[in-house]
Amino acid sequence: MRTLLPIPSDEDTKFLYDPHGNVTELLRYVETVAKGPSGAGVIIGNYGFGKTHIMLHVASQVKANFRDSLVTYVNTPGSSFMNLYRAFINLMLRDSELLSKVATHLEDPLRGALTLILSGGEDGGYARQWLMGEPTPQNFRLKHGLGSRVNDELALRFMMNLGDAVVKAGYGPILILIDELEDVVTIGQVKKLQYLSLLRNLIDNLPGKTLLLAASTPAGWDEVVNTYPALARRLSSFVIYLKPFTYEESLEFVGKLVKWRGLDMDISENVVKVIHDYTEGNPGEIVRAISLIYTSLGGKVNVDGVKEVLSRHV
Repeated sequence: MRTLLPIPSDEDTKFLYDPHGNVTELLRYVETVAKGPSGAGVIIGNYGFGKTHIMLHVASQVKANFRDSLVTYVNTPGSSFMNLYRAFINLMLRDSELLSKVATHLEDPLRGALTLILSGGEDGGYARQWLMGEPTPQNFRLKHGLGSRVNDELALRFMMNLGDAVVKAGYGPILILIDELEDVVTIGQVKKLQYLSLLRNLIDNLPGKTLLLAASTPAGWDEVVNTYPALARRLSSFVIYLKPFTYEESLEFVGKLVKWRGLDMDISENVVKVIHDYTEGNPGEIVRAISLIYTSLGGKVNVDGVKEVLSRHV
């Protein structure tokens, strides 16, 4: 048995039920980008419709199919551009061979910082901190010609320079995934506009072989459209709208899910009809319902028992 959680585990990202062909369409887009052009897009759907699952599945497919790919995933945009920037830098810092090749396509201060990091030692540690936008001693920065602490605007420039160098070094595609874009709604107005502006500029300057993909609820997407239409226009060049399952799709999904998660349950069509009606075809809610039914009833599943369980929890 893999998990009873209603959210995808690492193993669950391999499982896919794609009746509307959304993932197939998205992977075709990735393959096009991998040949040279840059791109951007957005996945829009209510909570539980599978946005995170699709992102993580696509990420795993890209890693499997493209040996030299770089995949950066953030589960929320955070409160500033630094959240995305640091995720991208952390990914690069894990691979010394990548850093070595990328450094030859950069100018100072980035080339110098990467060289120090590769050399190790105390200065290498400070260089890593500086690149991550953390405080570093002034004498270290003066010694190596590094500027003051990296802020959002400088992080954007560095991220664009590094992405360009990654592609020039023969790596790609680069996949940048921003989940729960709707969280920008919680940021103060000034910082929100700054963040959205930086994302727009990032998209405008993406190197070839790079795809930026965001995911949002419909309400969050409306906020982006109304607050910063320039970013919305760029993301809406490729849009996937997720829909709830029909009863027939729910029936097929439940059968595949129960088998995938190794649950000893015999679920009749009538039981699935009850589950579908309670969840309104929301995939995440169906997964949650299956977990509740299994923990409450085990393998002894019947319509009355399922109705009683779901009436208490759904």
